[in-house]
Amino acid sequence: MLSKPIFKQTLKANIKLWLIFTIIMTALHIILIAVFDASTISDMSGMVKDTPLANLLGEATFLGMLSKTFYGIQGVLLPIVFIIMTANSLIASQVDRGSMAYLLSTPTKRSTVVLTQAVYLITSLIVMILIITLAGYTSIHLFQGDVDINMTNYFMLNLGLFLLMFATSSISFFFSCVFNLTKNSLAWGAGIPMAFFLLKLMGDVDSSLEKLKYISMNALFDTHAILNGGNYTIQFVSLAVIGIVLYSLGIRVFKNKDLPL
Repeated sequence: MLSKPIFKQTLKANIKLWLIFTIIMTALHIILIAVFDASTISDMSGMVKDTPLANLLGEATFLGMLSKTFYGIQGVLLPIVFIIMTANSLIASQVDRGSMAYLLSTPTKRSTVVLTQAVYLITSLIVMILIITLAGYTSIHLFQGDVDINMTNYFMLNLGLFLLMFATSSISFFFSCVFNLTKNSLAWGAGIPMAFFLLKLMGDVDSSLEKLKYISMNALFDTHAILNGGNYTIQFVSLAVIGIVLYSLGIRVFKNKDLPL
């Protein structure tokens, strides 16, 4: 069961942070769409040819550029930071500060509290990605109306981004449920997602380090397969399963663990 009062309170407490990240990500997405020019990307590709930066530019196509920039760096890193901050504040930070003790002193069950917090985090990501997708869709028609763009691939990129963030948020939420201290929650809940991001980025930048990215869960968001007709169903399902399993485990751990109440 969910608690509407707890959900509203959580929404009120986190709305400013959510708005900041959503606005920044949406603005970056719109700017990248607006400034895209195939000839410019080709010129840049020539300038950085035979350097590690060449791998970051991707193909000289609209979606190829977005897949290496927004869907490879900004659109992944920014929501990871949002997830880390929010997931910790939802459970571990409240236990650490003692506010969780006050909340659980009411007739509200632990299961209701932790489930409501999980639903808030997932919902915040869904709405965030939806806003970015709609803004991007509108911007494509405004700024790139004369460019042939496979919109199905564009929507699949956004779906893949959400599934990656869903799985990433489950990691941070799980450790927020496991630990009673913020420092421990952040050490694991921030350390693992950031390590995954950096390993994937290093593998993309330097071909000699390519194997590193396959250690990262982020490699399951295979933008190359999406844009080139590859099979990415298994990867998408894997991200969804990771998210469901870790959210479920986190909820179970919090319900059964000893709390300093």
